Amino acid sequence: MSIPIIFLHRTDDDYLSFTLRQAKLASPESEVVLIGNASNSKYASMGVRHAMIEHYHSGATEFASVYKHMSPCEYVYNLFCFQRWFILRDYLRQNNLSQCWTLDTDVMLYANLNREEFKKFSGEFTWTTFMSLQELEELCSVTINYFKNPRLFEELKTFTKDTGNYIHETGMLALSDMVTQRLYLEKYLKRDRTHGIIGSSFFDNNLYFSFPGVEILENRKKLYLINGYLHCRKENSTEFFKVNSVHFTTTANKKYIPYFYGPSLTPLTNGTFYFDYSSCRWIPTRV
Repeated sequence: MSIPIIFLHRTDDDYLSFTLRQAKLASPESEVVLIGNASNSKYASMGVRHAMIEHYHSGATEFASVYKHMSPCEYVYNLFCFQRWFILRDYLRQNNLSQCWTLDTDVMLYANLNREEFKKFSGEFTWTTFMSLQELEELCSVTINYFKNPRLFEELKTFTKDTGNYIHETGMLALSDMVTQRLYLEKYLKRDRTHGIIGSSFFDNNLYFSFPGVEILENRKKLYLINGYLHCRKENSTEFFKVNSVHFTTTANKKYIPYFYGPSLTPLTNGTFYFDYSSCRWIPTRV
């Protein structure tokens, strides 16, 4: 049975049309779902299904009643980052689904997510992850309990600081869903990390980061297109990683998304190219 790919988004952004359709191109057997609102329902086309957040919001509403804001991020934004896991859990429950992939809407996908070996990549990145319904049930239970229980909330604050999620200049905590997911992974799942690396391929954590040790161009990963497939070259090496996804973090990077959409790359299926961020062009090269 194919695994659905689920995105959550509350606004209408042009890049959605590319990230959603790219997921369908990369993993054609998967149902691609956008859980959103009326403003982005127009993206329900070309194999993409739309669902309304409000129909799966009961758990998110319960969590909002115990949420305590400790973050430099905007209240509504940070709250929704937590709530999305409850919305996702309730969507799986109501649609009798036992598993899914969930991707942030600024992630472009280049791998078929129905491959069994990819399932080990679970609970590490909030922006790209496989999740079973059981894991979602447990994650939501852990999250709400740590906010509800005063003793556990103090532990959560300590864990937040101990894992470096605070502003060093002010000491202000940055308590986000990335913290509670890490807490769940380390203290409950106790699972070995893949760090997004599966064999000779990887799921990108952030376009600005060189991890897993690849070449950088203009403060971003240097991305190659080799015979139609995305790659990154390891630093000081002739070896390449195949790229399973690219996380186009920040508004500055989202402008590049259309240049990484499958049909835009079709004329470049033969040969080797790299993407030049300054000119927004794929430049022929030798490797």
